[in-house]
Amino acid sequence: MHISLLLGQIDDKQLHHKKQMMQVLGQYLPPKAVEYCSELIMLYKLHLHIEVERKDRLGDYSPHLGKGNRISINHNLNPFDFLITFIHELAHHVTFKKYGPHHQSHGVEWKEEFKTCMRPVVMMHIFPPDIEQPLIKHMQAPKYTHSGDVVLMKALMKYNKQLSVILLDDLPNGTLFRMTNRSKMVFRKLEKLRTYAMCEEMSTGKKYKVHLLAKITPINT
Repeated sequence: MHISLLLGQIDDKQLHHKKQMMQVLGQYLPPKAVEYCSELIMLYKLHLHIEVERKDRLGDYSPHLGKGNRISINHNLNPFDFLITFIHELAHHVTFKKYGPHHQSHGVEWKEEFKTCMRPVVMMHIFPPDIEQPLIKHMQAPKYTHSGDVVLMKALMKYNKQLSVILLDDLPNGTLFRMTNRSKMVFRKLEKLRTYAMCEEMSTGKKYKVHLLAKITPINT
Protein backbone atom coordinates (compact mmCIF):
# COMPACT_ATOMS: atom_id res chain seq x y z
CA MET A 1 0.00 0.00 0.00
CA HIS A 2 1.01 3.60 -0.58
CA ILE A 3 0.09 6.88 1.18
CA SER A 4 -1.39 9.70 -0.89
CA LEU A 5 -2.20 13.33 -0.16
CA LEU A 6 -5.99 13.14 -0.33
CA LEU A 7 -6.87 9.49 -0.81
CA GLY A 8 -5.12 7.95 2.18
CA GLN A 9 -3.83 4.46 1.43
CA ILE A 10 -3.88 3.40 -2.22
CA ASP A 11 -2.87 0.12 -3.82
CA ASP A 12 -0.46 -0.50 -6.70
CA LYS A 13 -3.21 -0.24 -9.32
CA GLN A 14 -4.37 3.13 -7.99
CA LEU A 15 -0.79 4.37 -7.79
CA HIS A 16 -0.21 3.38 -11.40
CA HIS A 17 -3.39 5.22 -12.44
CA LYS A 18 -2.30 8.28 -10.49
CA LYS A 19 1.14 8.30 -12.14
CA GLN A 20 -0.43 8.03 -15.59
CA MET A 21 -2.72 10.94 -14.80
CA MET A 22 0.16 13.03 -13.48
CA GLN A 23 2.08 12.40 -16.67
CA VAL A 24 -0.81 13.80 -18.73
CA LEU A 25 -1.64 16.71 -16.41
CA GLY A 26 2.02 17.68 -16.26
CA GLN A 27 1.60 19.00 -19.81
CA TYR A 28 -1.07 21.49 -18.72
CA LEU A 29 -0.68 22.39 -15.04
CA PRO A 30 2.02 24.11 -12.96
CA PRO A 31 4.33 21.40 -11.56
CA LYS A 32 3.33 22.06 -7.95
CA ALA A 33 -0.35 21.43 -8.77
CA VAL A 34 -0.04 18.19 -10.75
CA GLU A 35 -0.19 15.62 -7.94
CA TYR A 36 -2.89 17.50 -6.01
CA CYS A 37 -5.17 17.85 -9.05
CA SER A 38 -4.61 14.22 -10.04
CA GLU A 39 -5.82 13.10 -6.65
CA LEU A 40 -8.81 15.47 -6.79
CA ILE A 41 -9.86 13.79 -10.04
CA MET A 42 -9.53 10.37 -8.44
CA LEU A 43 -11.24 11.43 -5.21
CA TYR A 44 -14.30 12.81 -7.02
CA LYS A 45 -14.23 10.19 -9.82
CA LEU A 46 -14.14 12.87 -12.50
CA HIS A 47 -13.65 12.45 -16.23
CA LEU A 48 -11.36 15.22 -17.50
CA HIS A 49 -11.49 16.05 -21.20
CA ILE A 50 -8.93 18.33 -22.83
CA GLU A 51 -10.75 20.19 -25.61
CA VAL A 52 -9.77 22.27 -28.61
CA GLU A 53 -10.10 26.03 -28.11
CA ARG A 54 -13.68 27.23 -27.67
CA LYS A 55 -14.21 30.96 -28.07
CA ASP A 56 -17.23 31.10 -25.76
CA ARG A 57 -15.80 29.23 -22.76
CA LEU A 58 -12.60 28.14 -21.03
CA GLY A 59 -14.12 24.99 -19.59
CA ASP A 60 -17.39 23.39 -18.53
CA TYR A 61 -18.91 20.79 -16.24
CA SER A 62 -21.56 18.18 -17.04
CA PRO A 63 -23.04 16.01 -14.28
CA HIS A 64 -24.08 12.50 -15.31
CA LEU A 65 -25.75 10.62 -12.50
CA GLY A 66 -24.41 7.10 -12.34
CA LYS A 67 -22.05 7.66 -15.26
CA GLY A 68 -19.33 9.80 -13.75
CA ASN A 69 -18.97 13.55 -14.02
CA ARG A 70 -17.33 15.32 -16.92
CA ILE A 71 -15.06 18.36 -16.79
CA SER A 72 -13.66 19.81 -19.98
CA ILE A 73 -10.93 22.46 -20.28
CA ASN A 74 -9.48 24.15 -23.36
CA HIS A 75 -6.08 22.74 -24.28
CA ASN A 76 -4.43 26.09 -25.08
CA LEU A 77 -4.69 27.76 -21.66
CA ASN A 78 -1.43 28.55 -19.92
CA PRO A 79 -0.77 26.42 -16.79
CA PHE A 80 -2.06 29.00 -14.28
CA ASP A 81 -5.19 29.74 -16.31
CA PHE A 82 -5.75 25.97 -16.70
CA LEU A 83 -5.51 25.50 -12.93
CA ILE A 84 -8.00 28.29 -12.14
CA THR A 85 -10.40 26.87 -14.73
CA PHE A 86 -10.04 23.36 -13.30
CA ILE A 87 -10.85 24.56 -9.77
CA HIS A 88 -13.79 26.57 -11.16
CA GLU A 89 -15.26 23.44 -12.76
CA LEU A 90 -14.45 21.27 -9.74
CA ALA A 91 -16.50 23.69 -7.63
CA HIS A 92 -19.46 23.05 -9.95
CA HIS A 93 -19.17 19.32 -9.21
CA VAL A 94 -18.89 19.81 -5.45
CA THR A 95 -21.89 22.15 -5.53
CA PHE A 96 -23.91 19.62 -7.55
CA LYS A 97 -23.07 16.85 -5.07
CA LYS A 98 -24.26 19.00 -2.16
CA TYR A 99 -27.32 20.68 -3.66
CA GLY A 100 -28.27 18.66 -6.72
CA PRO A 101 -29.60 20.48 -9.79
CA HIS A 102 -31.70 22.94 -7.77
CA HIS A 103 -29.28 25.85 -7.50
CA GLN A 104 -28.14 28.70 -9.73
CA SER A 105 -25.18 27.79 -11.89
CA HIS A 106 -22.98 30.57 -10.50
CA GLY A 107 -25.06 31.48 -7.48
CA VAL A 108 -24.25 31.77 -3.79
CA GLU A 109 -23.72 28.03 -3.29
CA TRP A 110 -21.22 27.75 -6.15
CA LYS A 111 -19.35 30.88 -5.07
CA GLU A 112 -18.81 29.49 -1.57
CA GLU A 113 -17.63 26.13 -2.92
CA PHE A 114 -15.34 27.86 -5.40
CA LYS A 115 -13.72 29.79 -2.54
CA THR A 116 -13.36 26.58 -0.52
CA CYS A 117 -11.84 24.64 -3.42
CA MET A 118 -9.44 27.45 -4.33
CA ARG A 119 -8.21 28.08 -0.78
CA PRO A 120 -5.79 25.09 -0.57
CA VAL A 121 -4.36 25.91 -4.00
CA VAL A 122 -3.65 29.51 -3.01
CA MET A 123 -2.10 28.33 0.26
CA MET A 124 0.33 26.15 -1.72
CA HIS A 125 1.71 29.35 -3.33
CA ILE A 126 1.54 27.80 -6.77
CA PHE A 127 0.83 31.11 -8.46
CA PRO A 128 3.50 33.78 -8.96
CA PRO A 129 2.86 36.97 -6.93
CA ASP A 130 1.62 38.97 -9.94
CA ILE A 131 -1.20 36.42 -10.37
CA GLU A 132 -1.73 35.48 -6.73
CA GLN A 133 -2.65 38.98 -5.57
CA PRO A 134 -5.36 39.73 -8.16
CA LEU A 135 -6.62 36.13 -7.79
CA ILE A 136 -7.08 36.58 -4.04
CA LYS A 137 -8.99 39.80 -4.68
CA HIS A 138 -11.08 38.11 -7.39
CA MET A 139 -12.00 35.28 -5.02
CA GLN A 140 -13.55 37.71 -2.53
CA ALA A 141 -16.55 37.93 -4.88
CA PRO A 142 -15.97 35.50 -7.78
CA LYS A 143 -18.02 35.95 -10.94
CA TYR A 144 -19.24 33.40 -13.46
CA THR A 145 -15.88 33.61 -15.27
CA HIS A 146 -12.51 35.03 -14.31
CA SER A 147 -12.04 36.13 -17.93
CA GLY A 148 -14.14 39.18 -17.09
CA ASP A 149 -11.65 40.32 -14.45
CA VAL A 150 -9.36 42.65 -16.41
CA VAL A 151 -6.60 42.86 -13.79
CA LEU A 152 -6.45 39.09 -13.25
CA MET A 153 -6.60 38.29 -16.96
CA LYS A 154 -3.83 40.76 -17.81
CA ALA A 155 -1.65 39.04 -15.21
CA LEU A 156 -2.48 35.60 -16.62
CA MET A 157 -1.86 36.67 -20.22
CA LYS A 158 1.77 37.43 -19.40
CA TYR A 159 2.30 33.67 -19.20
CA ASN A 160 0.68 32.78 -22.52
CA LYS A 161 2.94 31.10 -25.06
CA GLN A 162 2.52 33.64 -27.81
CA LEU A 163 4.08 36.74 -29.24
CA SER A 164 3.60 39.88 -27.20
CA VAL A 165 0.26 41.54 -27.84
CA ILE A 166 -1.14 44.99 -27.21
CA LEU A 167 -4.47 45.23 -25.43
CA LEU A 168 -6.98 48.04 -25.65
CA ASP A 169 -6.51 48.58 -21.92
CA ASP A 170 -2.87 49.51 -22.58
CA LEU A 171 -3.75 52.47 -24.83
CA PRO A 172 -4.26 56.02 -23.57
CA ASN A 173 -7.53 57.72 -24.43
CA GLY A 174 -7.54 59.32 -27.86
CA THR A 175 -5.34 56.68 -29.50
CA LEU A 176 -6.31 55.35 -32.94
CA PHE A 177 -6.24 51.59 -33.44
CA ARG A 178 -7.42 48.65 -35.51
CA MET A 179 -8.91 45.42 -34.14
CA THR A 180 -7.57 42.07 -35.29
CA ASN A 181 -11.03 40.88 -36.37
CA ARG A 182 -11.96 44.18 -38.07
CA SER A 183 -8.69 45.18 -39.69
CA LYS A 184 -10.25 47.60 -42.22
CA MET A 185 -11.94 49.75 -39.55
CA VAL A 186 -10.17 52.47 -37.58
CA PHE A 187 -11.29 53.26 -34.04
CA ARG A 188 -10.43 55.91 -31.47
CA LYS A 189 -10.42 55.04 -27.78
CA LEU A 190 -12.58 57.62 -26.01
CA GLU A 191 -12.88 56.63 -22.36
CA LYS A 192 -12.34 53.64 -20.13
CA LEU A 193 -15.40 52.16 -18.48
CA ARG A 194 -15.32 49.24 -16.03
CA THR A 195 -14.35 46.29 -18.21
CA TYR A 196 -14.93 48.01 -21.57
CA ALA A 197 -13.86 51.20 -23.31
CA MET A 198 -16.11 53.48 -25.30
CA CYS A 199 -14.64 53.76 -28.80
CA GLU A 200 -15.54 55.67 -31.95
CA GLU A 201 -15.37 54.17 -35.44
CA MET A 202 -13.76 56.96 -37.42
CA SER A 203 -15.49 56.58 -40.81
CA THR A 204 -19.03 56.57 -39.40
CA GLY A 205 -18.72 58.25 -36.01
CA LYS A 206 -20.59 55.35 -34.41
CA LYS A 207 -19.78 54.51 -30.80
CA TYR A 208 -18.96 50.99 -29.66
CA LYS A 209 -18.16 49.35 -26.34
CA VAL A 210 -15.01 47.27 -26.81
CA HIS A 211 -13.64 44.93 -24.15
CA LEU A 212 -10.43 46.18 -22.54
CA LEU A 213 -8.76 42.82 -23.24
CA ALA A 214 -9.32 43.08 -26.99
CA LYS A 215 -6.10 42.62 -28.97
CA ILE A 216 -5.44 45.65 -31.11
CA THR A 217 -2.89 47.32 -33.38
CA PRO A 218 -2.22 51.00 -32.59
CA ILE A 219 -2.02 53.44 -35.50
CA ASN A 220 0.83 55.89 -35.32
CA THR A 221 -0.16 59.40 -36.34
